[in-house]
Amino acid sequence: MIRRALVAFLFLIPVISLSSRACTCSQEAPGKCPGLQKDDVVFLGTVTVVEDIAYAAPRPPDSPDTTPDASAKEAAPVDIVASRLTRYHFRIDESFAPPDAPGSAAEIDIFSGGDDGDCGYRFQRGQQYVVFTHQGTDNRLFATICSGTRPVVEARALLPQLRAMRNGQRVASVFGVLRRSEPPFLALPDDPDEPLPNISLKLRSHDDRFETSSDSDGVYSFYDVHAGEYSFTARLPIRMELARKSLTGGLPPFKIPNGACYEYDVDALPTGHIRGSVLGPNGKPLSLASVELYRAGTYGDSRPGLWGFQGAEGVFDLDHVGPGDYILVFNRANRMDPNAPFPRAFYPGVADASEAQPITLKDGQQLLKVNMQVGGGYPTHVLRVQVKWQGARPPGSVTVMAKADSGENPSAQKLGDGLYQFTLLESANYTLSAWEDLTPRRAGHGNADCSPPSRIEAEPVTVSGSDADANSIALTLISPACHKPTQ
Repeated sequence: MIRRALVAFLFLIPVISLSSRACTCSQEAPGKCPGLQKDDVVFLGTVTVVEDIAYAAPRPPDSPDTTPDASAKEAAPVDIVASRLTRYHFRIDESFAPPDAPGSAAEIDIFSGGDDGDCGYRFQRGQQYVVFTHQGTDNRLFATICSGTRPVVEARALLPQLRAMRNGQRVASVFGVLRRSEPPFLALPDDPDEPLPNISLKLRSHDDRFETSSDSDGVYSFYDVHAGEYSFTARLPIRMELARKSLTGGLPPFKIPNGACYEYDVDALPTGHIRGSVLGPNGKPLSLASVELYRAGTYGDSRPGLWGFQGAEGVFDLDHVGPGDYILVFNRANRMDPNAPFPRAFYPGVADASEAQPITLKDGQQLLKVNMQVGGGYPTHVLRVQVKWQGARPPGSVTVMAKADSGENPSAQKLGDGLYQFTLLESANYTLSAWEDLTPRRAGHGNADCSPPSRIEAEPVTVSGSDADANSIALTLISPACHKPTQ
């Protein structure tokens, strides 16, 4: 169906389903355009009625709760009430598939799973949408968050291509909207993405060059693009660059086949940059730290900000930040984390948000030494773990883990072959474990009659973080004995 080709770079969105399974939207690579199929139901419509209804789901015959008659060849399904559905009654304003559907007088019911159970789309009464549907086992038509369904204001680039498909006209190979955007969590609620009109755009591969411009709504289209890997460039206003809001750095290249119809919305983000370090009381960068950036006046303990990570290099980077005043916070959730054992702090190193010093960034400015110092650390002590083998060490991959009974788990720092180090909070107890995933086939040391396990595990050891005498422990892995496989 068309939506598989048109819906690109959908993020994985966890949603609890009716059977407690996670709902995930696949990230399919651009493929050959399938167009509109005869069984598709795709339309532009306005929601006129929203109604919650009870839903009875058929239990499959092999369900453990099914009690079939012993004389029956197979169990009959048993209906159970699983949840509630929402029925959305639409007035069809324009039909795309099937192509011979009635005009604006037609109406239709679309369903979506209740209780956020099955990636269900939540339509609003009185709003207009482009709707992609699929047929359920009970012949009802359903819409989900993964199908390409969207409000009409987000379908500026899509609508012309749907009309072209319906009418048998030429369809763009690559199309989308060029938008002026902000990184996630920095855009203000009343400051939506703004289309960028009349911008020169280019697609370039090793062999081909294509050029177009965005229209007054920021919509662009490239036609008759050959298969290949392309870079996307634009002649943007100063202090802006093309990027994906969900990625760091510039816009990555992408591949398309011949005959594609690839929807590719592109963001133009500001070029401002904030770089710095979270320093401990000794003035040295923490080996692990996370920070979050907020526009001044928007910080909240339960609200995420633009996230940055500081690792072994001792610096964090916050990219594509626009002009304005910002608040920087370390350990926003105030976790008891042995990897960064300090409470929440605000730039330049204060404990209260009201005392935080705003960071002022001009348009396109690069602030590269925004350092903040934290203090009031939680008491810790260091534990070394030596992994030993009883018998010859088999080839494989070793993992060592410390699991806390409260707070966060500490990360393992590898000091050498079989030697690891953990920082433990004195307020928690830890269970230390180690295992080795053995290399297939080689684990038997060349003996064709050896059938070792896929993993060997050490006996776990429990350590109290407050036990100052527990400075080192050993975890022993027993090498597998070689034996003939069972016949």
